[in-house]
Amino acid sequence: MTRIALFVTDQPEITDHPQNKTRIEGDNVNLSCNVDGNPVPTISWTRDESPVITSERISISDDKKQLTITNVKRTNSGEYRCVANNSLGDATSNAATLNVQCKTCVFEKHSDEILPS
Repeated sequence: MTRIALFVTDQPEITDHPQNKTRIEGDNVNLSCNVDGNPVPTISWTRDESPVITSERISISDDKKQLTITNVKRTNSGEYRCVANNSLGDATSNAATLNVQCKTCVFEKHSDEILPS
């Protein structure tokens, strides 16, 4: 009797997209995505179309599904996407906008009044 193995293969698909976030400088933020596909896709992250570089404050979980930024700074603002890839293709998530707001912004009010002479 001959056995035939049947393997189902699927292109990557983003099943949960990262969501927009607004944070205050100094807060922490987590962005997450979930993907399906067979073979199991590899996941990477981009910010404004460039690869995310991990650092002391920026980490990616072991399964690559979660991006964490601690002590966010205004320079971390941007559009983040997760990208899934396997031998059958690629899938890119919708952009999640991270908006980091100034913790203590001081705005001066300038007067344009002309005083009588």
